[in-house]
Formats: sequence, C-alpha cells, structure tokens
Amino acid sequence: MVRSLPPAAEVPQPGADQWLVDFWYDRMTEALVGHLGDWVVGWWYTLAMEDFQDRGVIPVWRGHRPPVTTPDQTLTRIAEAVVAWHELLVELATDARGRFAAAASPAADGTGEPPAWRAVQGRGRVSVYPAFRERPLPHPWELSWADAETLDGVFDPDTVPVVVSGLVAASQPPSAQADWRLRELWLESISAGLVERYGRWAVGWRWSVGEGDLDGGPVGSWCCLSHSAETPEATAAGIAAALVEWREWLDDLAERFDRFLPLPADDVDGWERAVAHLVTAVGDRTQYESGWYDCCKTVLGWLLEAAGIEPERRKDLLEHAVSGRFASWVEPARAVVESVAEDLARRVAVDHA
Repeated sequence: MVRSLPPAAEVPQPGADQWLVDFWYDRMTEALVGHLGDWVVGWWYTLAMEDFQDRGVIPVWRGHRPPVTTPDQTLTRIAEAVVAWHELLVELATDARGRFAAAASPAADGTGEPPAWRAVQGRGRVSVYPAFRERPLPHPWELSWADAETLDGVFDPDTVPVVVSGLVAASQPPSAQADWRLRELWLESISAGLVERYGRWAVGWRWSVGEGDLDGGPVGSWCCLSHSAETPEATAAGIAAALVEWREWLDDLAERFDRFLPLPADDVDGWERAVAHLVTAVGDRTQYESGWYDCCKTVLGWLLEAAGIEPERRKDLLEHAVSGRFASWVEPARAVVESVAEDLARRVAVDHA
C-alpha cells in the first residue's frame, strides 16, 4: 500500500536537504491519512515508559521520521512504522500488555478512556524530537564585526542588480503561497550566491524591519517572499536594494565606531555616550519593531569586539547590561537607555581596573 501512494515515486535522494525531506514526509503522511484515515497521522511516533532525566519513569513520546536512504529501504521503514503505530494504538485502547496503565491516575476522569491512554496523555508525559536542521548560513547576529566589516574585493552597488538578477534567473522563485520550507530553501540559495560573491556579511540582506524573514533587523527594502516578491524582475530588484541597504548600514556603523574608538577602558563617560548613541541609532533604524533588541545587542557586541574585548567577556557584558531591558514595539524611555549605557560602561571599566 505504501508503495502505491503517489509520493512513493518521489523519494528524495540520500543527502537531500532536511527541509526537502521533511516536506516530502508531510506529503507522504497526507497520502497515508487519505488512504487509511486520521489515525495514521502519528505513524512516526514511538512511545515508552522511561526513566527520563530527573522526572522519574514517565511516558516519553519520540517523534522521529526514518532517514532517507534508498527508495526501497525508506518505504519499507514507513510501512513498518505504520504497522507499529497501529499496534500501539490498539494497545493503548485495550491495555493489552499493561505497560502504561499503572501510570494512570487512580481517580476516574469520567471520560471512559482506557487507563493506558489517560496515562500517556497525562501531564507527566514529555515529547522528544530530533535536533532541528542546522542553518547552512549564519544568522546576521552570528556574524562577527570582522565578518560584517570585511569586503571581499570592491563592492560596487551599481553591479548588484546584475548579480542578483543572475541568481534569481538561475532558480525560479517559489510562489508566495508555497510551503514555507520551499520558500526558505530558495532564499537560502540566493544568500549563498551573494555570500560567495561578496563575503559572509551579505547574509544580512534579509534582516528586515519587524516580523519579516529575519525578525527585528534594520533592512526596509525587503520583508519576505509573501510581501516582497512579485515578478522575478521585481523580486530581484527588491533583493538588490536590500543588499545595498544592508551594506550601507554596516558602513554607517563603521563610521559611528570610528567616532568613538579607541576608547580607554576607564573612560566611563565616553563608553556611556557611545552605547547610548548606538542604542538610539539601532532603535531609529529598526523602528523599535518586533525583536529590535537583538539587532541592538548585535551592534553593541560589534562595538565591544572593535574595542578589543574578548568574546566570552563580551557575552557576559551584554547579558548583564542589556538582556530584559528592552521590549518589542516599545521605544525605551531615555532613562532606560542611559541606565543600560551606564551599566555597560562601568562593567567595561571594572574589567580593566
């Protein structure tokens, strides 16, 4: 039966991107549900009573789709998992093996559900999933200042539209209504092409203002495929404008850093002015929209890096001075900005006392 389903003829190649594999498994699950009914939707789950971490023996649900190898092996594993899932559901409905019923609350819940089912659906259960797919490219906030500042060769904004048009022409943009994983893969392919051409800094073209592709950034020329993509030509123009805007923002930051650096560690007033200035600059650029504080922390981290402060210490300084002080869609009061600036400045000075 599994081999007769339409998606069975399109098993991904071994080593295919995990999002493509995940998308294919969704299509296979949809086909299974259409053929067998809603009960089969959980075919990729297993269940056992386990001594889990410090929580004692509890029901542990594990969601794990089998790896994609050859088509024959992959489809066989799916068929075996469907059979095992059906057997598990029968067991939960009948308490046939007595593995789970003991964990059920002795009090009747009035639903008439079997004790085993109440046990595995109770509050003590946990669900465990495999690690999410790693990003092939860094998020802009993962860039170092050395990455962000460095240009691989000469960056000529006038040539960007031609470069981007070539990347877009090489791979047709998915529709705005396409599955989000297909959209993300296409956007990543564009980013990879830009990084290869211009350097790691180019990943930031998608760090859009507000709730766009990458939440809380300084780029206003691009939001996401749903809002920024139209014809391939218009999509390419939007991406090119976003890349140029991102580069201009990085160059603007470099000029701002140059105004303040070098800063002696004991120049508390100088550090306060620099930090307050940058918080305000980031807020103005991001419009204090969703997640703007992540861009703020990134920029302050870059300032600390440019000042020569070690990575681990930079992390501690930002954690103590900034975390929890700002919120999405809220411009902080001037007193809060000054407090953050004072706190960070004094901690830098203490480090070097």
